[in-house]
Amino acid sequence: MKSLSYVVAGVALLLSVEAGAAEDIWSMTTPEGTCRISFQDDPVADGIQSILQHDYACPEMLRNVSGYSMNNGDGTIILYTTFTGLEMVGRADKEKDGLYVGMIGDGTELTISFGETPDLPTKPQKPQKPKKPSGSSACLRYPDGGCAQPNDVGSPDVALGINSIQALTRLNIRGLPGMDGAVIGRLEKDQCVTVLGCVEKGGNVIWCEVDLPTFHGWTLKQDAGKVYSRNGCG
Repeated sequence: MKSLSYVVAGVALLLSVEAGAAEDIWSMTTPEGTCRISFQDDPVADGIQSILQHDYACPEMLRNVSGYSMNNGDGTIILYTTFTGLEMVGRADKEKDGLYVGMIGDGTELTISFGETPDLPTKPQKPQKPKKPSGSSACLRYPDGGCAQPNDVGSPDVALGINSIQALTRLNIRGLPGMDGAVIGRLEKDQCVTVLGCVEKGGNVIWCEVDLPTFHGWTLKQDAGKVYSRNGCG
């Protein structure tokens, strides 16, 4: 009977040890998979304790994690490898009790969770840049950066007797209406010239044919972002 008591006591002790160990199991997870670990008390370096891995084949990025330290109370877990000398390889910050979120290696997402891996919160999206205002709140700009006046936007209104433009910056004069046209002359800033006609390309690019004393050619009046000459002179 005494022998049987020793056997029963031994089995009970073994079960209690295994149950206690199970309570200390954490899950260390990356997109590659999960590795079950325990945080041990035995030191591997000054201020750094060991990590015991419970899986024979942890994901490659987690395989060499063998030490840890707690920082900011229990707010941050720093992970180390000791296989090729002491080296920090990852960090995770406390989200809530039993859940730490951070990164390992070259920036791979990492979670460290107590027990079974929980449903993790969706990764927050980067804030979107505000869209540029549209419609009447947006404006084409002059070369100096100011908003173009409405009467300078578009082609000169010949019906109102406006048949000239005044350059707001130095402009090329080309043989054809387009950037592929050969440069045959230039307009200087503030120079005023007579307009023979204008063409619109792509919905927002305007080229105007201008008349000079010895030749005529095409100059860029405006594009999607800027107005390069005023309608009319003065």
